[in-house]
Amino acid sequence: MFNQAVTERQSWLPIAVLAVAAAIVCALLASRLDYVPIWDGRVYAACISAAADNLAPESLRCAGHASQAYVLVAALAQKIARSSAAPVLVTNALLVLVAVIGFNRLARHAFPGADAVDRSLLVAAFALQPAFLASIVQPGLDLPLLPGFVWSVVFVIERRPVLLVLSGLWLAFTKETGLFLYAVVVGCHALWLLVKWPRPAPQRLLEVLRLAPLAFPGVAFIGYLAFRKLTLPNQPPMWYGSTSGVPLLEQLFVPRLDLYQVNYAALLLVLNFSWVPWGVTMFDGFIGSVRAGHREPGRAVPGANESVAMFLLLVAVATGYALTRFTTYGHTRYFLPVYALALFPFYTALLRLGVPASGRRAVIALYAGALALSSIRSVDPLSRRLYGTFPFGEHRLLRMTRITGECCGFGQDQLVYNLEFTNIQILTQRALTPTAAGSAPVIVVPDSTSWIFLDPPNSGGRLLENRTWKRPGARVYEHRQLVRGSYRPDSLLYLGLPYGNNERAIRELSAFYDFRDEQRYTRAGYAVSTFRLTKRRP
Repeated sequence: MFNQAVTERQSWLPIAVLAVAAAIVCALLASRLDYVPIWDGRVYAACISAAADNLAPESLRCAGHASQAYVLVAALAQKIARSSAAPVLVTNALLVLVAVIGFNRLARHAFPGADAVDRSLLVAAFALQPAFLASIVQPGLDLPLLPGFVWSVVFVIERRPVLLVLSGLWLAFTKETGLFLYAVVVGCHALWLLVKWPRPAPQRLLEVLRLAPLAFPGVAFIGYLAFRKLTLPNQPPMWYGSTSGVPLLEQLFVPRLDLYQVNYAALLLVLNFSWVPWGVTMFDGFIGSVRAGHREPGRAVPGANESVAMFLLLVAVATGYALTRFTTYGHTRYFLPVYALALFPFYTALLRLGVPASGRRAVIALYAGALALSSIRSVDPLSRRLYGTFPFGEHRLLRMTRITGECCGFGQDQLVYNLEFTNIQILTQRALTPTAAGSAPVIVVPDSTSWIFLDPPNSGGRLLENRTWKRPGARVYEHRQLVRGSYRPDSLLYLGLPYGNNERAIRELSAFYDFRDEQRYTRAGYAVSTFRLTKRRP
């Protein structure tokens, strides 16, 4: 009777874990259905909305990227409700669901003999990753790479070349980085065959040569670039940007260390409790290296397919290296594939270290809970210590530009590391709604805060046209333009966007203006203030 009760509990517990995780995700996303994209997300939202109006091939390219695969899907969804941001959010959520299914399949391949509850907790931790949830809400081209990447790894392990090529095409024609990710997965597979496949060397080499058809996505992409070069010679065929100014190949193959690399390491290894899985993994690696130094035998990984688990570690490390070679800005969305794979070496380490079942479940459950909390609050103590914080009403967000000093303010798209950033748009909309009914004001904001926020793209389709908050004719200035320039209107509206240095802006503007009539707009403890400024008379 006791054994039967245990069996019944074990059968429903994994389902209960997944149900709780799904409920949390749905609740978090449902609370953001009224969010309208800002910053880079505004560019992609405008592109998708415009593509919904006209599904021409050129309209499917967003911000110069080869994004046809994803934008076609998102634009078709946008047609359902042209003036709403919800269709893109739901599309992104479904893409993450596809990635979750693929992750679960990988977990079954890597840990076929592991406890089902453990695997469900791993899937829950995957689904609750704050960077995934933030990228669902904020449109972009990096989130759609996630399901293609996860399933590419699945198809490599399952030896399904046709499906692997299709995944590669999705990756290549969603963003240029996708082709790079595909090359990493196929390259790791080729290296694994050469080094670890238990066959004679000639057979291993022949097997690698047989992988040649997997290059089709790369060939197709090169053909696409050549076609664009011939037909549109005045336009760059591929988007490329870097903060380093170093040539692309040099960035890829020549190791270097600068503040951007340090920041990337922090995003991967620290942010949002990432130090938990990587800390356990590194501790396990340290123990293994000490044992190897003493020539002790290797430790078993009970319940795991060690070959698959080691392959996933190889792909995770190779992907992390590849994605940190090209330095742009510190956006977490660039590293979603690494966040996805980090859970596999983490669980492998727990098994290899001999942590009992109750201990494993407690560690993974606590980590998943920390991720869920980190999705709505910046609570990770190491992240707060490393990046510092800035006030946003009663709460504090991470100062994501602290390490590099990069644009803009305390962070714009850099703040899309969890869902707190959405409150900036919602409160700004409340603050500026009265101006839409009155006379067109002059609006001033702190430095480095207005870009693609208060001035949306001109061709944004119905979504952004219906969500312009300021009255037509209103002008927006950053505060130094008024402090250093000759134009200073008699009155204006100061909007205290929280990710800018409001203390400095108010101090410098106070030499010319009196601050009056503060209006404070609040939501769940977050706050944005406006002031009426009147020019001081000499």
